[in-house]
Amino acid sequence: MKIYFFISILSVSILVSCSKKAESNNTVSASADSTSTVNTQTQQIKITAEQFKNLGVELGNFTEIPMNNEIKVAGTVEVPPENQVSLSIPITGFVKTILPNNALQGWFVKKGTVLATIESIEFIQLQQDYFQAVAHSVFLEKELERQQTLSAEDIGVKKKLQQADAEFNSNQALIKALEAKLKVLGITASTLKRGDISPVINVVSPITGFVKNAPINIGKSVTPNDILFELINRDDLHIQLKVLEKDASKIQKGQKILIEDKRLGDNAYATVFLVGQAFEDETKALNIHAHLDNRQLEQKLTPGMFINARIFTGTHVAKALPESAILRESIGNFIIALENQNDKEVVFKKIPVKLGTTQGANIEVELPGNAGNVVSVVINKAHFLSGMSGTDEE
Repeated sequence: MKIYFFISILSVSILVSCSKKAESNNTVSASADSTSTVNTQTQQIKITAEQFKNLGVELGNFTEIPMNNEIKVAGTVEVPPENQVSLSIPITGFVKTILPNNALQGWFVKKGTVLATIESIEFIQLQQDYFQAVAHSVFLEKELERQQTLSAEDIGVKKKLQQADAEFNSNQALIKALEAKLKVLGITASTLKRGDISPVINVVSPITGFVKNAPINIGKSVTPNDILFELINRDDLHIQLKVLEKDASKIQKGQKILIEDKRLGDNAYATVFLVGQAFEDETKALNIHAHLDNRQLEQKLTPGMFINARIFTGTHVAKALPESAILRESIGNFIIALENQNDKEVVFKKIPVKLGTTQGANIEVELPGNAGNVVSVVINKAHFLSGMSGTDEE
């Protein structure tokens, strides 16, 4: 009997303990829920009429203005392919000389400037083959004339005439081919006529621009696959931006772009001149190209420079406030609106808001559903008011 009585008391104790624990957990849970929703509630702030006067609080109203629809994008400054040069030579050899500073990155060079010289045995052999072919052509020409004379007098054999004609034409084709190869390597027709053989090839800049890279040094062995100099011309820099797939349908040629880079100033605008027609495989982004409206600003750009920008795709009418009315805090963005005012006190409410597009000194503001009728908004000294005591309200 005592055993049953003890078990009953123990059971009651456990039930009471569990009940208290559950009640405690519910209290904590309710408290957590209250904390998580505080950011969506408006907060009331009360100050005296005298404080209001001394603070010099300025009130303003919402305005409905046309705002730009915009897409935020990023990209880089690029050089068009026709303004980039990778210099190499179609023959093997060794770097003999590099003219002063021409291999330094950023060095300015003019079109036709000799950047370096390459010494090549193959180049010498190519010139030798040419002059031998030219010399042999004199013999073949005379032999052809002799066979033509004999054939005309019915003394010679037509087969020999045909053979002489074929050999002469074949040699002429060889001479022309060798002339073309030597021209690619920089040997002019006047040099060939003089009969001079040069042991070196001049590496000449085909554009006016800057040295981007020059991975060479004196004595280095080079092949047709080796790039000796990389040059760029900065006369036609443009901005390449990447637009995500979800926004690609909004992009059109001629749209304006605001460049967000302090190096270019506060009002650096560009215009879309080319829209890509295929998405990149990895990023699923569409490349678009734009030129700065002020072409003089392009001189401040550097190829490869990272750019943030906003593309304007249209307009919409929105409620807006001056930027100075927005209270930006770690937990969100707020405005402080006038709720009530009399001779003794002034009551404000701190309202969480959602921000949209910025245009000039104004910013688009979206109020929550429980904000009620908001007419007058504090457009200065908002941080002072926010620091005063307040109470949350639904």
